Amino acid sequence: MKLVRLIFTAACVVLAVGAVPAWDRNAASAAAPAVTKARPSLTPHKATYELSLLRAAPGDGVRAARGTMVYTLADRCDGYTIESSVAMNLSYAGGNDQKVDQRYAAWEAKSGRFSSFTMQTLENNEPAKTYRGTITLDADGSGTATYEADKTTKFELAPGTMLSTAHTVALLENAAAGKKFFSREVIDGSFDQGPFLVTALIPTSREGRAAQDKESLGAMTGGRFWPMSLAYFSTSAKTTTPEYELGMELLPSGISRSMTQDFGTFSIGFRLVEIEQLKPEC
Repeated sequence: MKLVRLIFTAACVVLAVGAVPAWDRNAASAAAPAVTKARPSLTPHKATYELSLLRAAPGDGVRAARGTMVYTLADRCDGYTIESSVAMNLSYAGGNDQKVDQRYAAWEAKSGRFSSFTMQTLENNEPAKTYRGTITLDADGSGTATYEADKTTKFELAPGTMLSTAHTVALLENAAAGKKFFSREVIDGSFDQGPFLVTALIPTSREGRAAQDKESLGAMTGGRFWPMSLAYFSTSAKTTTPEYELGMELLPSGISRSMTQDFGTFSIGFRLVEIEQLKPEC
């Protein structure tokens, strides 16, 4: 069951476990030259979100949801590491309950040319899906994504494809420039279906108070933000209906004050409850 894909990237996000196979930064650096153009920078941080059910359609389906997500973005000089862990309990109309744990980890070069990732999903404490892989992009955004599980799957990526942190930076660039619409294919390995076409609507920025009164949240979550809406379309299904939609209040730092993920028949809210700024490694 698909639950979470965060694009904080940044956002957002979702999940994985164990050592990422290509935590090999020397190889990654060789494949991804350093960025020379000044761009918006993402603030390294560790954020905890409380998850809850916001809406459910009548009939069979999800009737209750609760859980947490811990998302970490770390600056590793020539790239970012992203870790996300979601623990969620779902209750269905038929009386069945399901516990879902998703763990995702990735390394993304700041050049936007290389990434490695690993993903694990547990359902009721039993392994449901595990894979790992790499993504390599050429200068024009074309490239290849390779997923390793019981079998190897490869996706050929169209020109203009972006990794998730590069996409978040591009969202911030477009928002700062007053652009209202941005659409690109994005891939980060958080789903095994390959890339998604992500279309973003970017309203005028707003001024907001801190997400909560806690000192750490106040220092990092107040001020200007963009209440963005992103629709995710499967590039393999070729449908005009998004697989899900993501609403988020994105700060210039790349941190999301809150999020809403709409899957059509139900939607999940993400409320920021804890945040810690992390120091870059260099």
